[in-house]
Amino acid sequence: MNLQSVGHSLRLREYYYMAVRHKFYIFLSIAVSLLVAINMVLFLPRTYRAETILLVEQENMLNPLISNLAVMPSIAGRMKTLRDELLSWQRITLLVEKLKLDKNIKGTYEYEQLIKSLRSRIGIKMRGYDIITVSFEGPDPKKAQEIVQTLGDIIIEGNITSTNLEADGAINFIDDQLAAYRKRLEESEVNLREFKEVYNHTLPVATRLNEELVSLKMELNRLLVDNTEEHPRVIQTRALITQLEKQRDENMSQAKEEGVKIDPAEYARLVSSVPRQEQELSKLQRDYAVNARIYESLLQKLETAKISQTLENSDKGTKFRILEPARLPLSPIKPNKPLILLAGLFIGLILGGVIIYVLELNDNSIKNIDEATLLLDFPIFGAIATIRPEELIMEQKLRSEASV
Repeated sequence: MNLQSVGHSLRLREYYYMAVRHKFYIFLSIAVSLLVAINMVLFLPRTYRAETILLVEQENMLNPLISNLAVMPSIAGRMKTLRDELLSWQRITLLVEKLKLDKNIKGTYEYEQLIKSLRSRIGIKMRGYDIITVSFEGPDPKKAQEIVQTLGDIIIEGNITSTNLEADGAINFIDDQLAAYRKRLEESEVNLREFKEVYNHTLPVATRLNEELVSLKMELNRLLVDNTEEHPRVIQTRALITQLEKQRDENMSQAKEEGVKIDPAEYARLVSSVPRQEQELSKLQRDYAVNARIYESLLQKLETAKISQTLENSDKGTKFRILEPARLPLSPIKPNKPLILLAGLFIGLILGGVIIYVLELNDNSIKNIDEATLLLDFPIFGAIATIRPEELIMEQKLRSEASV
């Protein structure tokens, strides 16, 4: 055994003898701390927790046949707003009204304090995206159970109401947009028809070819979005455009020969207007195509919204189901008796150690040879153990009895 381990052993022995010398204070501090802890366990108010578990069910997760027919609300997004909805003033007020929790409340201030107190004791935890745990803590176990049951009902009723409001709002918005784009589409049709009526009698063949050219150029632009110049359809479309342009030029040349015989000035005006006609026709057809595409998209969205609304109103939409109803809590969660008693014991030990430390600091007596060597100037040859008078008398009595 080296010197370091010997020194460590001696220090531990000193601490042990120190604790033995002042064991009364250790026991006293532990007893006082445990007494305080026992009183806390006996007299602190009890808090009970009741909880219910809800399961979120969504039909398109179970039935893939409707996944492309309707738009279901996102469960993840629904969970993010559920806590805020349930703890909102409106929902807590509804809870108070259903259970008549405000029958002893007087004044607005007390009512607000009641709402804040209820809100602070309601707990909502998400486990994944389809399990919700709703809990409530209070001094009355029966009341805690009733509150949790009512909160579960409020969640189920609120989900149906909010879903219907969302579907109605979406349908109304799409209806408004449909009316606006229906009007635009009708205007585009009128403009396109009037354009054709104005120009078809002048150069009918050239006008028809221009219409085909505009359509082909629009088709070419759409193809080039996802394809290169080497794509077969792109090559074919360009060839058709070149062919139609050639036919238009030939038609205009033929019309030129006939036009010169009739009225060269009038023909020159008509020919010069062809590029402008092509540009105007392109714009009219583009506007018509855009409005028609948006209108068709809105029609599809309207049908989707109606299917979604019908689905939500049935038993096949997103719904909340009580997986585990609230039970009457039989034992309180607060105060935590084992933890309080253990803390009392620990605090008693710490307090006893502090008392011993203070007593040792104020004790100037010499307790061992090491202290004597440090404090006295003369050499120490040995130590005599403490002999109490009672022990001496007992030893003498034993010796006398042994001699007899």
